[in-house]
Amino acid sequence: MPVAIRFDKNPFASDTNQWEWLQSALPSGSLLIFDRGFYDFTQFAELVKAGSAWITRLKKASYQVQKTLSESSNLVDQVIVLGHKRGKAKPITVRLVKLRHGKSWHCYITNVLDPRELPPYVVADLYGRRWQIETAFFLVKRLLNLAYLWTGSLNGVKLQIWATWLFYAVLLDLAFGGR
Repeated sequence: MPVAIRFDKNPFASDTNQWEWLQSALPSGSLLIFDRGFYDFTQFAELVKAGSAWITRLKKASYQVQKTLSESSNLVDQVIVLGHKRGKAKPITVRLVKLRHGKSWHCYITNVLDPRELPPYVVADLYGRRWQIETAFFLVKRLLNLAYLWTGSLNGVKLQIWATWLFYAVLLDLAFGGR
């Protein structure tokens, strides 16, 4: 279940400008799984200071390998330093987990440096589960016809969403309630 939910009336608000709120809402010891759009070394460092862990996909970036934890034909697990070249970002030490899936490699980074605490395949599995949220939004928008809003008013949008969810819950109960 979500720890906190936020609704922002600003139509130009995006996930990437919600860091302050996110940090204030997080309990210590949280594990966050970010889309690749969240990629702010300064904010990652703040989360570490607050006692939170995170996983995200690696964007194209230069890095310096500090230590290789394990390596095989389908897995590379390393401790690396991102932002080691001159630039705006302060260097940050993270763990890079690369897993081969078919012919391509999937690359993840996390601030959990100990593979006993967060094994490489768990990193990939947790990030993969993040896509269930994207799939759920897609299904809701298409199957429940929420891709188009009937009104632009805040109250109207809320009413349309709640009414659609309520109708969907009733349909599910009618269809599967007797099982």
